[in-house]
Amino acid sequence: MGHSQNKHSLIEPLPLPEADHYVLAFSGGSDSTALLHYLVNDTHIKNKLSAIHVNHQVHPDARHWAKECQSSCQEFDVPCTIKAIKTAQTDENSLRINRYKAFSQHIESLSGRVILLTAHHLNDDVETLVFRLIRGTGLAGLTGMTDTGSYQGVQTFRPLINTPKTLIRQYLNEHSLSWIDDDSNLNTDYDRNYIRHKIIPRLEQLRPDAVERIKDSRDNLSASLDLLNQLIGHSNPLPLNPHLSVQQLATTLYHWLARRQLQRPHKEHLLSFCQACLDANADKLPQLKTDHLILTTWQQAIYALNPQLLTINTQQSHKLLIQSDTFHWHHELGHLSIRAKQVMDIELTVRFGTLGEKIQQVGRKHRNKVKEVLRQKSIPPWQRKRLPYVFHHNKLMAVGSIISHEWQQYLSNYEAEYDWQSTDFIL
Repeated sequence: MGHSQNKHSLIEPLPLPEADHYVLAFSGGSDSTALLHYLVNDTHIKNKLSAIHVNHQVHPDARHWAKECQSSCQEFDVPCTIKAIKTAQTDENSLRINRYKAFSQHIESLSGRVILLTAHHLNDDVETLVFRLIRGTGLAGLTGMTDTGSYQGVQTFRPLINTPKTLIRQYLNEHSLSWIDDDSNLNTDYDRNYIRHKIIPRLEQLRPDAVERIKDSRDNLSASLDLLNQLIGHSNPLPLNPHLSVQQLATTLYHWLARRQLQRPHKEHLLSFCQACLDANADKLPQLKTDHLILTTWQQAIYALNPQLLTINTQQSHKLLIQSDTFHWHHELGHLSIRAKQVMDIELTVRFGTLGEKIQQVGRKHRNKVKEVLRQKSIPPWQRKRLPYVFHHNKLMAVGSIISHEWQQYLSNYEAEYDWQSTDFIL
């Protein structure tokens, strides 16, 4: 990041990604004040820079703080938006959720690419790591915050994430900057404040460079996680390695879901599902259902499926009257289309969830059970029950994209093409 008078500044934030607007989340505290002061000295950045201050209306001085933030931004000639919000609950998580809702609403009013800048620094990240460590976490939890992120649809960037608090304090003194002190940050009844004021100082007494060394551990763990993600892969389905132990498969599956940004089931449920996967015979399909996904195995692979599509009532019947050379029918389970070189006049009936039917495929002499045809064509089990059975005068013409001998002859007479594309059930 370029700058002018701060060329030899104590803090060196990460270079900002390209954007049309940079919106600084400005609390008026020491960290966001230091970052604001730094940013305004880069002309290219300042021309795109604005600030937003969220007044939670919780602290008695909240209104005064909002005015102070407005005044500070005016001093630096940076536009500042004040958003007052009211929340029923005032715990840290509820305030954060509502704060980001305010950020999101403000950002939606801006055009082009907008990035929210936050003043999270290295000590914040170390506090997060310690907080997660004592609560119990995995590898991903110990990699801390990244410089880029997204929360409630808001793209964020943390320029100071590798900058220790000591340098921010020195920077503030160096430039004689004043800031707002929130006395609630001193209340050690809150876990994060206790870590900040009690645990981190003790670690620094033990080793003065404790924060930097924890950063090294964070970076090493992050590199290991990156490698693990590369080895696991991203594609859905996940190949099922039968030689893994239950714990190894559960760990693999956990990181695979995390990489795909899908909800991870409870540890015990995940272990139970993995045990079933490794023990199951070829004709068994173990499943794990949550509100957000369905995990199932098929042909030595684990699939993450959309539960909304799998709960659609398949006891449906639809009449399709075709009186044109082009016909399209959109259904929640797929899309049916017919294109002909002359006008067709035919009525079709589409049913789902039909059982016991037989079909004579093109080029075959005999009719075969649809169930066997779908199995032979390796149609996934969850899709078989959700394919349209297309009838004309109660004769089965097609099942999904599989057409009958009669239907092929009919289409040939009209020089027509028939197609069915199933909805993608895979997340």
